[in-house]
Amino acid sequence: MMITNLNAWAACVAALADRKGFRDDLADPRGVDAMARYVANLHGEVSELWEAARGGKLHGQCDKAEKMRAAGIEPLTCAEEEIADIIIRALDTASVLGIDIDRAVRLKHAFNETRPHRH
Repeated sequence: MMITNLNAWAACVAALADRKGFRDDLADPRGVDAMARYVANLHGEVSELWEAARGGKLHGQCDKAEKMRAAGIEPLTCAEEEIADIIIRALDTASVLGIDIDRAVRLKHAFNETRPHRH
């Protein structure tokens, strides 16, 4: 499958989350209880990135390296894995909420271009 934009990635990530049962126990995947879980999981990934940095492990192999190798997948560093997880969690949430994430990122980036240089 050729994924060409963030919306396609978001749909792919959300479909996998559905297939793997990540939302099976949610009464309303778009409700406030579900949002609490999505935000907590995203926060958890950010915290794992911070802990890897604090522990001097950012550029070392992630804890799933051996399983990745066994599956024929190139292992990631801790930084790569955690940043990928952050993006995956964000894309999944965008998909569940029906957000056109490709458009949102484009527009937000355009706005950021108008901001002055930080001093």
